[in-house]
Amino acid sequence: MPRNAEEDILEIQSRKDALIQKLNLLPPGEERLLFVMQLGRKYPAMDEQLKTPDRLLPGCISQLWIETENTDGTLTFPMDADAAISKGIAAAVCGFYNGLCAEAILAVEPDFFEQTGLTSLISPNRSNALSSLRKYIAASARRFAAA
Repeated sequence: MPRNAEEDILEIQSRKDALIQKLNLLPPGEERLLFVMQLGRKYPAMDEQLKTPDRLLPGCISQLWIETENTDGTLTFPMDADAAISKGIAAAVCGFYNGLCAEAILAVEPDFFEQTGLTSLISPNRSNALSSLRKYIAASARRFAAA
């Protein structure tokens, strides 16, 4: 059964509000970054067989593997990384979008990093990787939205 884009957009807005609220309860700075790293530790590990060079995210200083799965119009983003901060950042973004339709993914930007001051806590290289991750997810969503 195809996903309902309007319901998924409401869901993603709710996820965004909840994440911003959780992050804003923490003091600005390192504690927010530790929270993001904890998200990475909780994110399901990617199957080792999927960790191939063609799944490496370009522009990431550490190794970050990512894949897009489409099950009946629902997208998920299995991923893994060899660095805790990279995995945490990717887990926050991928977890934000997991289980939603492509149209909802394209409709809502994961700007919670900016809204909570997290972008000022990560290095320029990790900011570039975050941008690459956003582009990868948007490109995947466009590919499946057209299908």
